[in-house]
Amino acid sequence: MYSQTLSKPLQDYSRQLREWSASECRPYARQADIDKRRPDNWREILDTAPIPLGRADVPEPDTVPTFEEGHWVSHFAFYENINYGDVWVHPTLGNGGIGHLVVQAMGTPAQIEKWYDDVFVAQRGDTGFALTEPGFGSDTSQVSTTAVQDGDSWVINGTKMYCTGGAFADYVVVFATIDKSNGARGINAFIVPRGTPGFTVAKENEDKLGIRSWTTSELVFTDCAVPLENRLGWSAEGGDAQVGKGQGGALSALAWNRPNMAAMAIGLAQASIDTVTPILRGQRAGFTPQRWAAVELDLEAMNAALERGRRLGYLAQTTVDQGAPSRTLSAASKGYVPETVERVIRHCMQLLGPEGASKELLLEKWYRDCKIIDIFEGSGQVQRIVVGRSLLGRLAG
Repeated sequence: MYSQTLSKPLQDYSRQLREWSASECRPYARQADIDKRRPDNWREILDTAPIPLGRADVPEPDTVPTFEEGHWVSHFAFYENINYGDVWVHPTLGNGGIGHLVVQAMGTPAQIEKWYDDVFVAQRGDTGFALTEPGFGSDTSQVSTTAVQDGDSWVINGTKMYCTGGAFADYVVVFATIDKSNGARGINAFIVPRGTPGFTVAKENEDKLGIRSWTTSELVFTDCAVPLENRLGWSAEGGDAQVGKGQGGALSALAWNRPNMAAMAIGLAQASIDTVTPILRGQRAGFTPQRWAAVELDLEAMNAALERGRRLGYLAQTTVDQGAPSRTLSAASKGYVPETVERVIRHCMQLLGPEGASKELLLEKWYRDCKIIDIFEGSGQVQRIVVGRSLLGRLAG
């Protein structure tokens, strides 16, 4: 069985991050959920962190240390522990989004230099990923947003929704079809900078079940013209570079980030178990010996389920750091963890009875949050189909 033993520096960093997130950030979780935005004093809260967080809002670099485990393994630990406090925290750090990952996966060298190296790395900018539309869920081949070439421009028309950070991103990577008859192969990605004529934010933050403090925007593109070279994989001379394209490009760009979504869910579930355990122990006198033994077994089983999720996530990210990434392992992590976390948090609520669903605790909020995490960046159901097909072929699922 795979086991990941973290180095002492990463263990120490993770412990400090977890303790700080729980003590300084969690007290604002309920209000952030009600207000549907980060706390007004978020900068002051972040200033209390005893370790670097990778903040983009400060003039001096606040770089997260480099650990021997590698970038992606370290980020898995980071995402679990910062979300142990609550999900409102990490989007406030800036330099976020996942649009830049698409540029990295699908762009030409010139596009990567301009939109990844310059905007995301050098300027510490935010990027958006606009794929989901009102008319489809997981079947991304149904993209109806269109891009039509008109002289030296691509003209984009359509509506996108649930674009994380879309209202304030420096640019959004928009997926649109240039040939509807070609299905998924007709989908291409286009960089649309903020402020481009025809690009409007219809709703800055949509109403949703969970992660309400995250800004997820509805975007409308009406005769929105961008230069030909803003089509990812398309050179300035008008030639097709034949890099990762279409629906496959979108999915490959998401693959290595999916275990980070799983890590977020693990953080919430661990926080739920750690919240419930002392309450139950305080009520132990009211349980029969047999019932208490069953409760202890439940707690042990839930912690074991989370540990399996950690091992799977660390294994997936280890392969990325070693230069041999596995889309199957990434899908397995996203397919197993959020669904498992949903069951764990629900059972934590059940163990407490009526108190478990009370807003006096954060369990019901974290349950709503994990439902969204299961959907974002490829639903768990689709990820399980990916894993099945990798094992059994295309007939699976």
